[in-house]
Amino acid sequence: MTVNEFRSELRRRLAQNARRTLLRIVLSESSVLELTGDQIMRQAPQVAEKFTRSQSGDVVFILLPHSLELFLLHLGLVLTKRIPAILPWPTARIDPEKYQRNLAHQLRNLPAAEIVTLPRLARNLSSALPYSVSACPIDSSSGWEESIRNPPLEGLPPGEVDIAEGSVPADALFLQFSGGTTGAQKAVVVTAPMLASQLESLGSRLAFGAEDSVVSWLPLYHDMGLIACLWLPLWFGAPSLHLSATDWLLNPALLFQFIARYRGTFCWLPNFAFSFLAGQRQRIQGTFSLHHLRAWINCSEPVRLLSCKAFAEQYAHYGVVPESLQTSYAMAENVFAVTQTELGKTPASFSRASVHRGASYPQLAFDLVEDVFVSSGRVLSGMCVRIVNSECASCEDGVAGEIQIRTECMFSGYWGKGGFSATAFTSDGWYATGDYGFFSQGELFVIGRLKDIIIVGGQNIFPEDVEAVVNTVPGIYPGRVVAFGILNEAHGTEGLAIVAEARHNAADVGSLQHEIFQLVLSAMGVAPRAVSVVPQRWIVKSTAGKISRRETRERFEREILRLPQQ
Repeated sequence: MTVNEFRSELRRRLAQNARRTLLRIVLSESSVLELTGDQIMRQAPQVAEKFTRSQSGDVVFILLPHSLELFLLHLGLVLTKRIPAILPWPTARIDPEKYQRNLAHQLRNLPAAEIVTLPRLARNLSSALPYSVSACPIDSSSGWEESIRNPPLEGLPPGEVDIAEGSVPADALFLQFSGGTTGAQKAVVVTAPMLASQLESLGSRLAFGAEDSVVSWLPLYHDMGLIACLWLPLWFGAPSLHLSATDWLLNPALLFQFIARYRGTFCWLPNFAFSFLAGQRQRIQGTFSLHHLRAWINCSEPVRLLSCKAFAEQYAHYGVVPESLQTSYAMAENVFAVTQTELGKTPASFSRASVHRGASYPQLAFDLVEDVFVSSGRVLSGMCVRIVNSECASCEDGVAGEIQIRTECMFSGYWGKGGFSATAFTSDGWYATGDYGFFSQGELFVIGRLKDIIIVGGQNIFPEDVEAVVNTVPGIYPGRVVAFGILNEAHGTEGLAIVAEARHNAADVGSLQHEIFQLVLSAMGVAPRAVSVVPQRWIVKSTAGKISRRETRERFEREILRLPQQ
């Protein structure tokens, strides 16, 4: 499908649903804006023309908070042949220095013609950027701007950002960004053939149709929020509802409230959200009927059985059943999903003790709280996945190695000045994901990131496994634990370090640190070199909202170990 054919087909589908509500945007609990297919087709291009000055084929950055204008600008720029790229909006939950570095990286390295943002920020950025800066006022603009403690690029000398040269492919629709957990977010160009292939493959596997409905708090700068929760329902003529992540965190019951009110049938969530919601049971009051929801899809992080079970048990009285908890393996580099479990069936599990590491990989620490891995499902149509060992030889079923993909919607490389970077590809054209996993009976099981493995005395340990153990400790904030390796020069190996955020009402720090130390030693047979319990929001998160293990380690070394900085 060419880019012009895609736009024509999108207009046809919007016209087909001219009088049907396709998009709901929650501005407050009592204020939900609704747009029909006809309103989207008319208003989106109008907003794009009103607030931008770019030409056909130009890349346009959008730096806006959750708002009607954010959604209409993205869709309007696509419809009017511009290339939108939604930048993360800064929040109090993202480390401000990390955010500034990431934004500066994007503005320096991505060839763009324009950025659209709130009025005060537009004035702040105009002197620092060599391209057009346009102001887009929204409701409560001043309130959003006041919430930013460090305005983006504040104090950056004029002219600091050079114009990055380069052009996107002729069939490009928009840019989206990688997770950014191991550094600055990288840009992925999503073309018309890539997006069409992804939507059709995923829609077919889910049997997704116009009678479905998606409810989401995921931001549009995340591929799960943009592709699964906006583009998928829009493409199939189904309504989607979007509330802000900040509002959901402040009031978790909102998700259930809107699913019940609008009879949602799909809800995508990262694994931490299942643990978080299970831990919020006492805060969530009222009765919500969730029987009609076809699938809660656990995606974006390695799936944890305990997280799924706890969520299902806590909300069984609302109608959540184990069979509705599904899983997927997805990434921005593939537009979105690579695999998906079969709806209506509980995802398969595989005993940790039965996983073979093969001669290429040392023994891993598998004797943990959870003794199984959870399937991420079967590979979608039009996609290929292989597991290889460190010598790039294919692994048999039940043997773990690196996950590599080759698909119809795979990216061409990370894009920036100078064009595409293909360093992540193998010599025979497969994308090396850096993820570690295995196949069993046609289903993919994801273990974790290869580059995050901690080597302690010759034993390889996945930080996700340590984090799963520590997350069971009462007094620790759910999902706010980071494990990483630090050099132990005396013993010539790595030491295991753990940082965990405490709840406000937790016991004293010393007791928590001792409990974590003993639990990890007992569960994994490895004594942590350092355990640090820190206040909430100490751990560094990426601009995509994921924990940044590397930058948390750097902060730990700088502020707690007080190591000299390079």
